[in-house]
Amino acid sequence: MNTGLDLRQLRYFVCLAEELHFGRAAERLGIAQAPLSQQIKAMEERLGVALFHRTTRRTRLTAAGETLLSHARNLLDGMDRAVSHTRAMAGQSSGRLTIAGVNMAMTHVIPPILAEFRKQWPAVIVDIRHLGTTEQLRVLGTGEVDVALIRPTDQAAFMQVEALLLEGFVAALPKGHPLAAKNELTLSEILEEPIIGYAPVLGTHYAILLREAFRRAGLTPRVVQECTHTTSVASQVASGLGLAVMPSWIRNIHSPYLEFRPVPELPCAIELAMAWPRGEASPMLRDFLDTTRRIVRQVAHEQGFALPA
Repeated sequence: MNTGLDLRQLRYFVCLAEELHFGRAAERLGIAQAPLSQQIKAMEERLGVALFHRTTRRTRLTAAGETLLSHARNLLDGMDRAVSHTRAMAGQSSGRLTIAGVNMAMTHVIPPILAEFRKQWPAVIVDIRHLGTTEQLRVLGTGEVDVALIRPTDQAAFMQVEALLLEGFVAALPKGHPLAAKNELTLSEILEEPIIGYAPVLGTHYAILLREAFRRAGLTPRVVQECTHTTSVASQVASGLGLAVMPSWIRNIHSPYLEFRPVPELPCAIELAMAWPRGEASPMLRDFLDTTRRIVRQVAHEQGFALPA
């Protein structure tokens, strides 16, 4: 069914739906109010529904208008992405990249990469999304994200994965805990206390590393609660519920309720990986991947992380 709607009309509609005022919407669009009213009326006639309730005092969306608004925004955003990606594949210097990252990537890795990438591609808009590994894999598969900085997982057929760096573990303690008097802790000291653990979800492979370390040491942690995210674990420790062994990046959150101590027995083995779709990559995406590889080596040196073999 051909509705007869075009992208210009959709943009007019979205603008009016956001402003809910014909005068302001027309000013924002750079057109007179009469053509805007005509286009909205034409849309309603073609669709056979009223999109707005109009009175002399206010304009508001109808239920049909609310439905169209959600779809129109997705369509316009998809068109913008299509144009950006097409220009990027043609080698143009403008466009858009969407990068997603886990906590550690957001705090330690992405900022210096973006700073360097912008020197070569100053006109490119880079969107950043803070997502866990599971959600990153979903949006990478749907094309909503161009590059994902994830924790290791089984490699899906649609993506390429490359290990970037390795980090170690630290013990997290509530502020003022007796063990904070020590400069470093042993596993046996930690496991004398109640432990906040990690639930076995996709992307928390360090939970497996910890279980193996406990098993090799012949120790069994007394886990009083499991969480799916590192920040959730930190909050439970800060509340005084117990101790936790966590990825070392957490030391930089500077919570007034937490203290951190190294655990030399544990390996520097928590991976951060880079994933992107298989197939031909645009020059812009290839340069972002190369920039990431180069800057990560500097980050590893400056922050005390290790590089994969």
